Amino acid sequence: MYKEYGIDEKIEKLAKKVEADLEEEFKKVSTICEKNSLKVLKAFQKYRVSEVHFNQTTGYGYGDIGRETIEKIFAEVLGAEDALVRAQFISGTHALTVTLFGLLRPGDTMLSITGKPYDTLDTVIGLENNNSSLMAHGVKYEQIDLLDNEFDDRKIIERVKEGNVKLIEIQRSRGYSTRDSIDIDKLKNIVQKIKNVNKNVIIMVDNCYCEFVAEVEPAEVGADIVVRFFN
Repeated sequence: MYKEYGIDEKIEKLAKKVEADLEEEFKKVSTICEKNSLKVLKAFQKYRVSEVHFNQTTGYGYGDIGRETIEKIFAEVLGAEDALVRAQFISGTHALTVTLFGLLRPGDTMLSITGKPYDTLDTVIGLENNNSSLMAHGVKYEQIDLLDNEFDDRKIIERVKEGNVKLIEIQRSRGYSTRDSIDIDKLKNIVQKIKNVNKNVIIMVDNCYCEFVAEVEPAEVGADIVVRFFN
């Protein structure tokens, strides 16, 4: 079939074999995609999205029906109590920075339980010298690395039991590392274990690149705040 395009017959056979081997995986992805698409459509119907929501606003933007409605839709679709959706967030790093500075105060401790976060957060946290970082403002930083792509449950729970952890950060995406991404079941399991020890600790999930890859989202399995940049 592809000989006329200069593609060897062996390559064609291999491609067809790979497609056949992955057929069930493709079906799973298609099912998740369909269910999430219907979820979004249902939210649009619930909040009666129409042309009026796309009109411009003036002044300070108070009572912006378009912005208020899109935030309701995001909260609905992602299983959250509320959502903050703004075009002014220019990147995932920006959204994460705003969240961390909004939640942490001098003397608080931030604990990452998926190892070191994205390199772009090094200067934000203070892992690289920066007079405007969290650490420069008196926020303490700790991390617990993954063990063979799994949460180090024992070490995490022991640290949470010690107290004085204000916020736990979980980065679902592998980022620039070679580890596996954190699936929703693993996330649900560790969130439940942490909350059983300390229900007041804030669990913040960096969900960049991880929306709609499962049928449920982090907020639906116990995460307190979820951060993501959509472009």
